[in-house]
Formats: sequence, structure tokens, C-alpha cells
Amino acid sequence: MEKTLEKISHPNIIIVGIAGCSRSGKSILARELVDQYKNLTDINREYVNICASIHLDKYFNLSKINKNVVKTNKGNRYGNWEFPGALNWDDFLNDIKQKIKELTKKIKNCTSIPNMKGILFIEGFLLFSPILSNPDKANYLNLFDYYIYICLDKKIAKERRMNTTTVYNDYYDYILWPEHIKYCSKYIDFFKAQKKNNKQILIIDGNKQYKPKFVAVSILKWINAFKSCKIPYNEIYNQLFISFDKQITLLEKNFK
Repeated sequence: MEKTLEKISHPNIIIVGIAGCSRSGKSILARELVDQYKNLTDINREYVNICASIHLDKYFNLSKINKNVVKTNKGNRYGNWEFPGALNWDDFLNDIKQKIKELTKKIKNCTSIPNMKGILFIEGFLLFSPILSNPDKANYLNLFDYYIYICLDKKIAKERRMNTTTVYNDYYDYILWPEHIKYCSKYIDFFKAQKKNNKQILIIDGNKQYKPKFVAVSILKWINAFKSCKIPYNEIYNQLFISFDKQITLLEKNFK
């Protein structure tokens, strides 16, 4: 890759990353953020589309998954969908670069509105994986202006998964959840380091039944994406934005 992602980023593009386990609500939140951004911004209609989202789930590599077979405690063998090697990271990163270029072009064409900003929401279950050791890929972790992680207890996560896209019980208990803990538990130290670098962190308790619309509005208000809003989001806003220490405690409980 000829340029690092940091170097092709535009100062007027806000990049928000959303991570969490399977069925934590990442995709729903990303879609809601785009919808609410378009509904709440007071910019001209022709420029309301300076907002986009990218979903990591679209970059699975089936050949790698089928080669990485794991035997469970019941003796069953499954291709592993849960580790970083199951994903086409190069395609993912190239698409991020392309999306940034598209948003940058729209901003440059928006001459009637000074200091126009664009927003790119990126979501995925291994989005902040520290295993990306290649220098170019590692730089991608510094691309985000805002880091969001949605915590979810195993019991609730499993119930939601089994009620939507079902997997075998032993796959979930022996592969899916342990792999989630293995890779994402590293986020604790990662978020602490990013906080010291003055990055913005939000860890959400996904076990609570928040309305996605209000969560999205609260997050958009957090990143100053619009000036005013009549939606009564304040109660949820106050519940979401607890102290960073409490957020880390929530994360630590999630990974026990």
C-alpha cells in the first residue's frame, strides 16, 4: 500500500469506529448514526450525503476460514470465522482509503459551506484488533477520532445470536466466544493508551435496552455533528457518558 491511511485522511473528516461482539448492535448503531446524521444536520440537502459507513463483516475470506479448522470439545470440526485471519484486511483498508477520497472530494466541492465536515462510521467485531502488526495496517488504528465499544454479556450475546443467525452450541462456546475474549480483551490496554493520547473513547453497556435512535443522537451530539436537536436524548446521554474509569470497569467485567 503506497500511503498510510493516516496520510490520506482529511482534517475535515471525522472517523468513528464501532466494535463489539457478535450481536452487540454494531451494525444497527452504524446505520442509525448515518440516518440520524442526515435527519439532524442543517446543511443543504445536496450535501447531506457527506456521511458514509463501512462494515467489516463484508470482508470475510472463505478460503482462509475453511483452512483454519478448529476441533471443539465435542469432536466437531468447524472453519473459524472469529479470528483476524478470517478477514480480507487489505481489501478493507483499501476501501477505507477510497471512501475517505470520496468524502474529501465532496467536501472540496462544497464551496458554499465553509469548514464543511464529513463523517465516516466504520464497524466490525475485530475493528481495533492489535494483531495488525504490519506498519501500514498498524497505522490504521490511529486513524480513528472516536472509538466506541459495545459490551455484551455472553448469555445475552448467545441468546441474540441463536435467535438470528444460528450456529452450533459447541461452535459458539468453544470457538466464537473464546476467540472474542482472546482478541478483544486486548482492547482494555489499547483504550487506556488511546485515552492518554487524548483520543475519545466511549464504552457502552449493550445489555441495556436503549433505543438505537436516542443512542445515535447522543453520540452525534458527543462528536458535535449538529448544532441543535429536539429529540429528548438527554437521559440516555447521561447514562452513556459515565467516567472513563467506570467504562474500563464495565469492559473488564465483560471479558471475565
